[in-house]
Amino acid sequence: MSFPTQEVFIHYGSYDDELRSHPVMKWMENYAKNIVDSRQWDKSYSDAGHTDDFTFQKSTGEVVEGGEAAWKAVAEVYSPFSSHFHEPTFVIVWKTDKGYGMFGTAKLHWNLAVPGDKKGQTGYDGKEWDGVTPGAFKFHYDKDGDSFKISRTEIYSDPSAAMVIMMHRGMLKPEDLANM
Repeated sequence: MSFPTQEVFIHYGSYDDELRSHPVMKWMENYAKNIVDSRQWDKSYSDAGHTDDFTFQKSTGEVVEGGEAAWKAVAEVYSPFSSHFHEPTFVIVWKTDKGYGMFGTAKLHWNLAVPGDKKGQTGYDGKEWDGVTPGAFKFHYDKDGDSFKISRTEIYSDPSAAMVIMMHRGMLKPEDLANM
């Protein structure tokens, strides 16, 4: 039996020199740390690193299309948090016609916007966080001169751990769940 194959870059672990050796992952570390994890929501979608046709798929399955609308949806997903940090744990990167594709898993370390009486988890950086949630992410990167722009992001994550704590802290009411 014959089937098509393709070379891929595979990385196990977090940010390190090996991950940075791939040009799109070096770019992605900067994007993750200095745009998303730094909560640069006031940047335009283009300045943040997205294409005009950027598409964002939320963990609910809802798909938002168009650079500006999709970038606003990204900010909305992270709005319950006062701070957060993505710690990659596994990455697969492959070449596409426009640039690269990536599928990876990560731990999202987060603090809610409404403080609580105790932190629940210690992150890889030794910092205490309200929670740490595993998730998977799929990205499409288009080559943009010597750089890249994200044309599609898909999030696969279970938000229930954060939602339970949000309910305990009064950020969410049970009846709010019916409207989600």
